[in-house]
Amino acid sequence: MPFLPFVVLLAWQALSKSASFALGWATAIYFGQVPGRQGSILSVVSLLAAGWVIVIVGFAIPIFGGAIIEASGVIEDNFDVEAVHYVGLVAAIVLAPPLIAAATVYAEFHEERSVGAWLRRVPVSYPATAMLGASVLQMVAFTPILVFQRWRQKLKLVQVPLVMREGTDDDDLLNAVRGALAGIGIDDVAVAEATGPRSWPLRTVGFAARHLLGAVVRGEPMRLRAGDLDILAYATNVSIQGPSKEAYRVRAAMERELAFRNMYLTWNEEAQGFEDDLQRLHESANGDVEALRAELDEVQERIDVASLNTEEWNVLYRLRLQLEQDVARRASGDRG
Repeated sequence: MPFLPFVVLLAWQALSKSASFALGWATAIYFGQVPGRQGSILSVVSLLAAGWVIVIVGFAIPIFGGAIIEASGVIEDNFDVEAVHYVGLVAAIVLAPPLIAAATVYAEFHEERSVGAWLRRVPVSYPATAMLGASVLQMVAFTPILVFQRWRQKLKLVQVPLVMREGTDDDDLLNAVRGALAGIGIDDVAVAEATGPRSWPLRTVGFAARHLLGAVVRGEPMRLRAGDLDILAYATNVSIQGPSKEAYRVRAAMERELAFRNMYLTWNEEAQGFEDDLQRLHESANGDVEALRAELDEVQERIDVASLNTEEWNVLYRLRLQLEQDVARRASGDRG
């Protein structure tokens, strides 16, 4: 059958792409949306951790356990495993966690990016990888149930990516979210604890979040409830679930009200530099709209030739227009 290898290759590609899609879907729901290079590396790291757990539970334990039982004489020779298989399993078990730790250090999941930072994380990378892999497998199992429940209750899930500025903490994020909700008249907001099966992977991943994933993933997000709205504030985004119109209205408020606060709405370092420029202009604006527009045009010229993706350019342009509009409105109010 000359076409069999080709068919097997196509089947493997389809399976791997489906697994990657399901994994990305699950991690986005539980971890929040992590765009850019860190998001891609988080997906790879999560896939490797889940595969590592599967290798240990599905292959290493049965194979090595069977070899031990066979060597003890309890059963006769019943395992046909080559030495190369043992070597491969040992290599996978020993090398995968340090490689995952190296990837998180390289992707700047942690404040320090150095060989020393990686070496310090190697010992703890083994239990951290186990916890991450277990949590990811739980996510993949629970996500279809959560999606079905959301579909049955006619709820919508939308997300607002962000990055907290240096020196900020959870209270700053919580206050920013509360302020955005207050801006559209939602003042009755309760901070709650995530419960039920949805919270299990978040609790499992807590150890990995502290020791492996750094600031990119929080073990358990802050949860806010306001009527039918369920809002999860992660380290890297705000996830909003609720009736369609309400969810989109809150997302719009978040996008509008979180501007020029203690957080970035872009991920690229160059884009964040432009956000800093716009933040500086926002803080120094004195009501002179024409002078402000001249400075904004200079920043815009640099934005337009920067290597930014479409989403980052759109966010920066929206911030520029919002800044210009805010200052013009204040100037009109002062004249009135």
